[in-house]
Amino acid sequence: MAQGKQPERIPQAQHGPKSTPSRHDKRARLDRPNAGRRRTARASIPLVGVLAELSLAMVRYVDVRNRFRLPIVLAGAMLAQGRRTAASWFRAAGVGDDWDRFYDFLRTLGQQVFSVALPVLSLIVQRFDPGPGGRWKIAIDDSPTRRFGRCVEAANVHHNPTPGPADGPWLYGHNWVCLAMLVGHPEFGVFALPLWSLLYVRQIDIPELHSKYAVNFRTKHELAEELCVRTMRVLRAFGSKAGFLIVFDGAYAASELMRPLIKEGAVVVTRLRRNAKLFDVPMERRGKHRGRPRIYGHHRISLAKRAGQSKAWQLIRYVSRGVKVEGRCKTFLARSPLVPGTIRVVLLEHSKGNWAAYLSTDPSMSPEAILEAVSDRWAIEEHFHDVKEVWGAGQQQVRNLWSNIGCWNLCGWLYTMVELANWDESPKQLVDRSDRPWDNPQRRPSHADKRRRIAREMLQNEFLADLPATTNMEEIHGRLMRLVNLAA
Repeated sequence: MAQGKQPERIPQAQHGPKSTPSRHDKRARLDRPNAGRRRTARASIPLVGVLAELSLAMVRYVDVRNRFRLPIVLAGAMLAQGRRTAASWFRAAGVGDDWDRFYDFLRTLGQQVFSVALPVLSLIVQRFDPGPGGRWKIAIDDSPTRRFGRCVEAANVHHNPTPGPADGPWLYGHNWVCLAMLVGHPEFGVFALPLWSLLYVRQIDIPELHSKYAVNFRTKHELAEELCVRTMRVLRAFGSKAGFLIVFDGAYAASELMRPLIKEGAVVVTRLRRNAKLFDVPMERRGKHRGRPRIYGHHRISLAKRAGQSKAWQLIRYVSRGVKVEGRCKTFLARSPLVPGTIRVVLLEHSKGNWAAYLSTDPSMSPEAILEAVSDRWAIEEHFHDVKEVWGAGQQQVRNLWSNIGCWNLCGWLYTMVELANWDESPKQLVDRSDRPWDNPQRRPSHADKRRRIAREMLQNEFLADLPATTNMEEIHGRLMRLVNLAA
């Protein structure tokens, strides 16, 4: 049976009118205050170690009336199981009668994401500052999350980057532009540590949101520019003397993003389209000439023709995600309308006739360094997978615009905090595969293994501290440990 042609137009969200009003109207509850309502002052199982220290530093940037709620929500997100809705967070944290105040706190958190994440960035600077001669590696990318229902603010139809064999090219939900710091681990390769994200809202949804929140339309390139410029200025304010290398995929290779970043002092590495408009470098002018010097050379460069020629290919070795690999490449200098000045272009051959083009705005950058930066960018894709699978980002079932922003960023902070807390731990401390003889003992610990280690430590501190000093204490301890391992 012939397959039907996919429609070229982006489908629009279609929702019927709401049948009945909500049975949970908050205004009605406020009219009947409950004098016996209990206030949740602490999590039933509190945070430990680095996460506890970071949470105490982060609460300084939250309103004094809501400060105590941030460690409670973080602890609940650490221990929640199943579908990671906001209600599952609150249930795991032991939130009682004031659960509605915690939903309000998520909205407040979404309005303060840039300030609340400063202690996390400060810890990254303390541990991984490359110094005056090095460069911070920053990755930018966007990722969608599925949502359901017509009452979810700012949700609409977006492109699906991973449709799969049984799914369509579009999905309904939110789209997040995320910034992450790329940091190399001595044993496990490169990790992307997310800092903050901004929600991309389609222009068709702006009129309704503008009347409620004064939200204006901004493209993904404008959101990425704000994230990068803000991060670079904060890093300089923290005293870092290192430069900046910003890497993203070809979807962000636009002059409205790249030119402001170069003006801010960053080096940009990105992928080039196969039909990119390139010219050779103009000859240097000698003597006196009338008029301004040429920006582009006389000859147009065709990437397809350059890649099709059998000459000038060279074999290079570079580090890809912590592993030495070999590849055939070509490199040359060129000029592009995307950026001012000369750029370095690298053609990498994956197989016969299969190649990709990359550029660096620093012409002195070596092909090996460019390809290493491109391969390091893939760490942000792994972060998107883990933050959705392990932390359930996008599953919180909140409808308010700022609540959604707060929940997504909170999941990203938890990812970064767990990686930082386990950074110096050995693989044996992170995961015990003795009960899984079929598993590969050399496989690097997953992010879920690291989260479980901290969750086990939280449960141990809570339950094992109350054990009495009896003769069969070791037996009781062993049984409780088996229960803790099952729970985490």
